[in-house]
Amino acid sequence: MTSPVIGLALGGGGARGMAHIGVLNVLERHNIPIHCIAGTSIGALVGAGYSLHPDAAQLHTRITEFIHSPKFQKAGLSRFTRKEPAENFFGQVAKYVKQRIVINLAHSKLSVVSSERLYKIISFTLENRNIEQTEIPLAIVASDLFSGEAKTFTRGSIRKAVLASASIPGFLPPVTYNGHYLVDGAVTEPIPVRAAHELGANIIIAVDVGQDVLATQHATKNIVDLMFRTTSITAGNLRNLLLEKADFVIRPDVGDIHWADFSQFDRLVELGEQACERVVARITEAYKQRRSLVYRLTHRENQS
Repeated sequence: MTSPVIGLALGGGGARGMAHIGVLNVLERHNIPIHCIAGTSIGALVGAGYSLHPDAAQLHTRITEFIHSPKFQKAGLSRFTRKEPAENFFGQVAKYVKQRIVINLAHSKLSVVSSERLYKIISFTLENRNIEQTEIPLAIVASDLFSGEAKTFTRGSIRKAVLASASIPGFLPPVTYNGHYLVDGAVTEPIPVRAAHELGANIIIAVDVGQDVLATQHATKNIVDLMFRTTSITAGNLRNLLLEKADFVIRPDVGDIHWADFSQFDRLVELGEQACERVVARITEAYKQRRSLVYRLTHRENQS
């Protein structure tokens, strides 16, 4: 039996991903080591920041500065925070594009804004380093539009990989990187449990900050609503299948917070802490038991 390797799988969910910081706070507080991190979309941004400098308080400060920076304000995410909810993350993007972009523009362009805006935000938050230079092994997941598969990056530019992982279809254009045509990792792997396993984790903690679309019931008023609902069901089933392969699942209660509402930062961090506190005792026990078992087996082999 191998030694315990704890891996974090940080899922996508826009602003709700700030709850990941709360999870990191609690894991640090309880002295639970993090041996590797896999991230999708906002989980890639948070995971990359922590992998470079494993200090949750420092990451908290850096993200706060990022949210209040002029570069972030220019990103235009606030235009999405309308009261009328869509079924899921990509549904809201599609509704915005449908309502605000004229048909001719939609036919001639791939996105509402350029990648430069997001790249400036990423550059403000993350150092210009390669993934293999992080203090904690890191995997960043994006989605390949040509193959339809998840693409996992464990080498190369952190900034470019995060850009690809967080490129929301319709809002941001696909990213061409290493011969791949990439969009948001949440399209194929909303919670990167597989990527964490490939990094060598044998105790996987998955953090799900997405909406539980299968638990919501909205009336379908038209064809567009019907299409959004059916794609939401597919996304929800995919999310649940991925979570089945995790050892522990942390679900912060963030469903009522809009995916683009970063003004709820402090509340999101607190909700992440609360959710992690509910399962941290079991994580600690599992880690101790595995360490103890490995020690006993190793000691027995040395004596024989």
